[in-house]
Amino acid sequence: MVTTIEIFIYIGIFFALYFSVFILITAIENKKRTYLKSTKQSFPLVSLVVPCFNEAHNLDMVVQSLLNLNYPKKQLEIIIINDGSKDATFEKAKAWQKKYPAIIKTFSKPNGGKHTALNLGFEKAKGEIVGCVDADCTVEKNAILRMVNHFQDKETAIVVSTIKILNPKNILEGIQYVEYIISAFFKKVFGFLGSISVTSGPLTLFRASALKELGPYKKAHQTEDLEIAFRAQSKDMKIDYALDAIVYTLGEKTMKGLTKQRLRWRRGFLLNLRDYPGLLNLKKHGNLAFCLAYNTFGILISVSITAYSLFRLFNFVFMKINQAVLINFDFNPYLADFRFVLPHFNPKPTLILSSLCLVVMLGFLLLGKKLTLDTTRLKEKALFYLLFYAFFNAMWWVMAGWSAIFKRELVWN
Repeated sequence: MVTTIEIFIYIGIFFALYFSVFILITAIENKKRTYLKSTKQSFPLVSLVVPCFNEAHNLDMVVQSLLNLNYPKKQLEIIIINDGSKDATFEKAKAWQKKYPAIIKTFSKPNGGKHTALNLGFEKAKGEIVGCVDADCTVEKNAILRMVNHFQDKETAIVVSTIKILNPKNILEGIQYVEYIISAFFKKVFGFLGSISVTSGPLTLFRASALKELGPYKKAHQTEDLEIAFRAQSKDMKIDYALDAIVYTLGEKTMKGLTKQRLRWRRGFLLNLRDYPGLLNLKKHGNLAFCLAYNTFGILISVSITAYSLFRLFNFVFMKINQAVLINFDFNPYLADFRFVLPHFNPKPTLILSSLCLVVMLGFLLLGKKLTLDTTRLKEKALFYLLFYAFFNAMWWVMAGWSAIFKRELVWN
């Protein structure tokens, strides 16, 4: 007999597979638009703002990568904002400014949060194109050049880059690496659909006139990059995605750090969506509304399926342990004849369909790997991702929902 929870799970899996097919068809239909092919190259003045809070250990890395950009130095402005750091961030920034006074500018202010640091930087920026770069990132040398090309379309207001994890070493960093590769594929498809809902902090470029129209960054529940994307979408501004513009960021090395980061992101999504309910209007926002509605529904499905799977797993383990106790842990009769065991293996349709979803996700990973021209060995990383990510993701959503309901504010550090 099929239970109510199983019916709900069947519905959830159906929508997951339906959405996957929708994404795949969209990618195929827009295959020729995957990479921007430009015959005309322009070099507008680009101002890159680097907000810093206690980033002395990372600052050299990000500044050096910006100086190594394949972009005319006369058309590049690097603005470092020290947001009340307690380490040697400002001293290091001043040293870089002294070495490259024509390119680098440094400003310091009392600590007020990342959004205030970005706003000060954009006030000082002179570029036709302005952008934000996180201080713990390394920008690939051709990234800015490729992103700037997208602004040849006069309708484009914002261009988002592809994020990868820099030198993943442990299991958690490997899981994040796979997650970002899959995310790159989805973001490109969302770009085709006009449905990008976050301007990634590691590297995003704005047309200066569009940013002026949008207004300053807001605190936005510590997810200012998500809120400003929602704000742009509410004004029908075009957000494009540069799949071949790569920026590397440091992955979270501990479960505590990763959980804190993902809790902030997910909590921010829920609260910002509450602040912009109009984006769910299908008549006005079409594809964007559909994608946001699916993501919201997907949260409930993800948590439910994971909880049900864990319940079934623990129930199965408990039952087998109980059976083992009853036979005094004497498994020899069963191990001697597999014919006794195998006929009892009768997987439920939910297990088969869930396995199909994992296969589909693996397919998206391979597509993301190919499209981002990634050469990293992913076998072990993919295995750990498929085994653990669903559980982690469900846990983070439950924690984020709890935090959002009880209004527990987070801080930027």
